[in-house]
Amino acid sequence: MNKSNEKEFLWIDKNNKIISCEETNKVLNENFIEVSSVLQSAFDDAILIGCDEDDFKKKIIKLMNSLEFSIGKE
Repeated sequence: MNKSNEKEFLWIDKNNKIISCEETNKVLNENFIEVSSVLQSAFDDAILIGCDEDDFKKKIIKLMNSLEFSIGKE
């Protein structure tokens, strides 16, 4: 993972406005860095054990596209 993935982002709310709360942005940026790190490690492992790079990326994209809000759901 390169250092450009650790930059801070401006986050957008569901009304398409920039989230201005510093604490909210801090949490979102920390979560993004954590997810980036886990994905990079998983990607590196997959390649080292012989997985095709494009196949791995396609599966991660499919996973991302299938995400749904889950809090409060059983």
